[in-house]
Amino acid sequence: MAMREVTVACSETAELPCTASWDPQLSYTVSWAKVSESGTERLELPESKQNSSFEAPRRRSYSLTIQNTTACSSGTYRCTLQELGGQRNFSGTVVLKVTGCPKEATESTFRKYRAEAVLLFSLVVFYLTLIIFTCEICTTTEYFSRYF
Repeated sequence: MAMREVTVACSETAELPCTASWDPQLSYTVSWAKVSESGTERLELPESKQNSSFEAPRRRSYSLTIQNTTACSSGTYRCTLQELGGQRNFSGTVVLKVTGCPKEATESTFRKYRAEAVLLFSLVVFYLTLIIFTCEICTTTEYFSRYF
């Protein structure tokens, strides 16, 4: 089975369908995890975020709703359906792509130029100190030349 891909615009709601094969005559519990390169991260979700409609067995949906998506929401998600009797598990994956988000936040821009800002501040302090000492030397030299 090909991996399903869902694309949404930044800050919109994403509805991720569980792509696992399942028997519509049975009931399942669903869990979702975001798969990362370093492993999987289990998602603890309130019931309202996991849609598991029990109206009719053939219309049951085990989808995940992510509201107000950001660039961090992008990634691969895995749903796992566990049969209520606990005998069988089914899993499927879906890829979420969030488009149109700003490239970098203001905080990361500050981090990017922090070294330059510190250097500039240091130069300003150095030049102000140099001006103050130069003026004091001129004043002191003028004082000594008058009275000595």
